Amino acid sequence: MDIFRVLSRGASLKKTKGAFTDYATVSQSDKDAAASVKSNGGQVDKELDFFHTKKYHLKEDKSKSDRNTDTEKEQEEEYVPPPPKIVSESDAKAFRKAFKVQVVGNDIPFPIGSFEDLITRFQLDKKLLTNLADAKFTDPTPIQCETIPSTLHGHDIIACAPTGSGKTLAFLIPLIQKLGQNQKNFGIRGLILSPTKELATQIHNELLKLTKGKNLIVGLLSKSLSGKLRSDLIKGNKYDVMVSTPLRLIEVVRMGKIDLREVKHLVLDEADKLFAPEFLEQTDDVLHNCSNPKLQMSIYSATIPEEVEELAHSVMKEPIRINIGRKEAANTQIKQKVIYTGSEEGKLVALRQMVQNSEFKPPVLIFLQSITRAKALFHELIYDKMNVDVIHSERTQIQRDRVVERFQKGEIWVLICTEVIGRGIDFKGINLVINYDVPTSAEAYVHRIGRTGRAGQTGSAVTFFTKEDSLAIKPIINVLKQSEQNSGYASWMETEDKLSEKELTKIKKGVERESISTVPTVIREERKRKGVLYESSKRRKSGK
Repeated sequence: MDIFRVLSRGASLKKTKGAFTDYATVSQSDKDAAASVKSNGGQVDKELDFFHTKKYHLKEDKSKSDRNTDTEKEQEEEYVPPPPKIVSESDAKAFRKAFKVQVVGNDIPFPIGSFEDLITRFQLDKKLLTNLADAKFTDPTPIQCETIPSTLHGHDIIACAPTGSGKTLAFLIPLIQKLGQNQKNFGIRGLILSPTKELATQIHNELLKLTKGKNLIVGLLSKSLSGKLRSDLIKGNKYDVMVSTPLRLIEVVRMGKIDLREVKHLVLDEADKLFAPEFLEQTDDVLHNCSNPKLQMSIYSATIPEEVEELAHSVMKEPIRINIGRKEAANTQIKQKVIYTGSEEGKLVALRQMVQNSEFKPPVLIFLQSITRAKALFHELIYDKMNVDVIHSERTQIQRDRVVERFQKGEIWVLICTEVIGRGIDFKGINLVINYDVPTSAEAYVHRIGRTGRAGQTGSAVTFFTKEDSLAIKPIINVLKQSEQNSGYASWMETEDKLSEKELTKIKKGVERESISTVPTVIREERKRKGVLYESSKRRKSGK
């Protein structure tokens, strides 16, 4: 099929040719877009430039008249007043009501109104403030306004906020400020745990930006660094801050290559995952080795179930609980809907209809429940000539990094993935997330769709479901309801019945699904039969 042609041809940045190769087969709107690219000297038009590369290619040699025009436009712009200072209880209440903030705990400080407030209230390091400005962080988000002063006051923190709301900066700023007050190297004093290598790398990159020019040595416990520590090529006490996944950290700690006894500030990012059964033992080992009596803990996530909060309270000291928005809701900037497809074949039909109806605007993420299914869908869409790639845990780290890099550059327009990037990864400008398979929990759903609608931008999320998903779709409908997305589902899907523990366990195991293929079942069975006969023939010929 050629219906994905418009997605597969890409855009050219060369100045000698237009963007579209098969010019005669596209619609008039596509021709207009191609002409726009050609007339712009090969530059990607604004609405096509979904990763905003254009601003890096434009020349800065404006004429004097252009500069005068820009000055006049700036003067005509509406005056933006400075952010209000929050200096009283009534100011704090108004702020929390406006941004739907719930704060529970003792001795709760007022939120900040701007990063500059931190200078007067907490003597924020000016170099850190400069680094924030250089990284284009100008105004704090609600989660940052609340958690930064609470952390700097010395409180343990349990923070829950929508994906893309700035949680990484919320724990990095106070961590850097507190560690920077004592420049003497005592070994690792700050530790950040993440459930995935991709998220750990992202946190480390942000940490490098904010510590530029400061006397703090930060490290990412990658496979390479782990090997150097094991071989004593590098000493673990060289670092002030370490970012790592739990298992890799525990391995080098047990070998005596890293000492966590001096850690004073521990951050658990995506804490609900770190307290899940598959990570709980490793996380517990890390907590056991962080034996400093003055340890300060912070846990962050977009979803923190009650059982996770209970576990957190058991290892924390009177934490302050900060929640942004509704507890079970997703980011309100994301337009969500669920689509009943009837069967597995119906999912492919629905996907192609989205393209035909102009609902499929790249860049797009598509989530599936298993590696096998991700590979199968990848081959289906390659057959349809879509500009697509796939990422999963069977690919090497180098391959995964390369795919992510190409996706960020716009070389790949559609990325198929499993849960390997369902959490934390910050892709700029994602327009659409498709849950090809229904997630196994409301928490997984919130994290998946949170790859879009980040940093104040809008986005869309679509979830396909079949008759086999009659149980699994109920928690998803509840998230839509809490997020006030009533138009995203039919009224008959809504139910007040709560799922039993048995039903929840069944959902988490995943649904057994038919294979992804447009090839009729009869033909697939015939191919399978011929394959078995061929293998039997080979064995007979070889005498086995």
